[in-house]
Amino acid sequence: MSLLERITTRRAELSDQAQHLAKQLAEVEGELERMSVAEQVVTQMLAADDLADPEHATATAGFMMIPYRHQADGPDDLPADYQLLLNTVADANGALICKDICRAAGLSTEPGPVEGTRAKLNRLAERGWLRKTPAGSFARMS
Repeated sequence: MSLLERITTRRAELSDQAQHLAKQLAEVEGELERMSVAEQVVTQMLAADDLADPEHATATAGFMMIPYRHQADGPDDLPADYQLLLNTVADANGALICKDICRAAGLSTEPGPVEGTRAKLNRLAERGWLRKTPAGSFARMS
């Protein structure tokens, strides 16, 4: 086998390996996103149970609880990753889409991580920390 044939063969092997790894990465990112959604659902269910029966409130210390803005002393009450997102939007000159927020915050712009960030941004908007525009972008509260 000539040197050129060896190079061509090895290049094809590496290309196949790269495609396989990309598929595995997409599967892992999908699973990570599903786990994030599951965590959110369980956290919301536990919070709802706590509100319905405060005498038997479940200990939720292991879950990431994002307080409503009116219930918090300030952004320092948020976990660090949420503070980063809040500060990134606050530093912007207007509303940003999720991918631009990820880019500005130095986070991954791959589809899986962007969706996880979008879930966090939506949670911040639902709890009064951010404003979500009709177009789906995010802006600081006025």
